[in-house]
Amino acid sequence: MNNYRTKVIINLHYRTRMRYFYIVTILAVLLSGCSSFDSDDKYENGIIEYEITYLENQIQNYPSALLPKKMKLAFTRHQSINTIEGFMGFFKLDNLTSFNGKKCITHLKVLDKNYVYEGKRNELMCCFDAMENMKIEFTDETKLIAGLQCKKAIIKQGDETSFEVYYTNEIKIENPNITNPYKKIDGVLMEFELKMNNLRMHFIANKFENSKPEKSKLEIPDEAEIITRDQMSYVMNELLN
Repeated sequence: MNNYRTKVIINLHYRTRMRYFYIVTILAVLLSGCSSFDSDDKYENGIIEYEITYLENQIQNYPSALLPKKMKLAFTRHQSINTIEGFMGFFKLDNLTSFNGKKCITHLKVLDKNYVYEGKRNELMCCFDAMENMKIEFTDETKLIAGLQCKKAIIKQGDETSFEVYYTNEIKIENPNITNPYKKIDGVLMEFELKMNNLRMHFIANKFENSKPEKSKLEIPDEAEIITRDQMSYVMNELLN
């Protein structure tokens, strides 16, 4: 009888231990799955399309109807290229940024001419205003833009009227704004403003595609002529005035 009781007790202990083992194993798998999700739920490649509107246009030679209406940003974890085309195909501007190198190459195509400026490390991309003395106020407000959750920040520059920008942390890029005026914002810009000469431009993302860009979209033509930053700015000034 005692042997029987002993066997029953042993079996109960064994079953209890096995149940505990199963529960711990299941919890470990679930926690591992959650951890994996948290680390992999950010996009590493993609293409973002932005709509451009003009808050200020002091260009005399071109009506707003002829100015660029879209910008595309194609990115991987290591680099990105934003492309603006306008004037009915007459003009194309690319800025190729290396996140690790912290520098930008600017490519300008005007008709059949290709110009390239190779920026220095930590230098802002060419052709856009630096927006110096910018003050950024981060907030807890959020908004969904092109399917991505975005955080709001308020930008103040001198005595000018403040404006809002939105950025997302759902894209896995280090130093995403290292070559643009918003380098202090740690997130990919989804709604923002830039100035180019006499143009004040408002960008808002209207489409996000989670796919790796083709290699050709992240390259500059070999036949492009290498020029200085001042020369690139001069060409842009002549084009826009």
